[in-house]
Amino acid sequence: MNMVYLRTEVLRVFRNKRVLIFSLVMPAMMLLLIGGTSVNDADGRAYVMVSMGLFGAMNAAIGSGGQIAVERGLGWNRTLRLTTLTPRAYVLGKVVLALLIAIPPLVVTFAVGAFGLHVSLDPGVWALVFLGSWLSSLPFAMLGLVIGYLARPDSIQQVSGLLYIGLAALGGLWVPVEAMPHAMRTVASFTPTYWAGQVARSPLFHGHLDPKSVLVLAAWTLALGIVALRRFRVDTARV
Repeated sequence: MNMVYLRTEVLRVFRNKRVLIFSLVMPAMMLLLIGGTSVNDADGRAYVMVSMGLFGAMNAAIGSGGQIAVERGLGWNRTLRLTTLTPRAYVLGKVVLALLIAIPPLVVTFAVGAFGLHVSLDPGVWALVFLGSWLSSLPFAMLGLVIGYLARPDSIQQVSGLLYIGLAALGGLWVPVEAMPHAMRTVASFTPTYWAGQVARSPLFHGHLDPKSVLVLAAWTLALGIVALRRFRVDTARV
């Protein structure tokens, strides 16, 4: 792992106003809007808080991998191959970057929930909710890599935006899956967002991470990782 490259990438990401707005500000605003006006009980506010935190982390993770498309268009990946940074280290750096930039949206959203909406959880539950939400961003980091190697540079923002908004809506981050029509509940169960939500919110109800949901989410991560690896090899062979 090249720490200089990783530090440079982290600083570059957080200079991007779009990242700050959509990953940090938007989930917190939606939490205040939904949790502060439409939900009256403490359990409901905690549910919305975790969902919005996960939405922000998912957005950040997808956007991080999606930057590969822009860098491919600029020829930046070819330039990096002239340095000591190996292609595998480049991809691994993107995954680690996605996990790192998924942390601030969770911190901000959970802070708004705790201090703005008075969400109160046991310390152990707070830790598990944070850990589950953070680890749940991993399959979306892999999805971002897939998009980065498939999408054109001039369409990456539109593709990424439509994807994370669609996944958030269908996966139950904005409206609980239980409140959806039966057909939509069936569709939701086939999205990684649904299982990410199950992992992140399970400590609220059971006091621990749900093993079945963790396994399903791990399978999603593995499957998307395999696709990303194949696209990486195809892209490397072209250069």
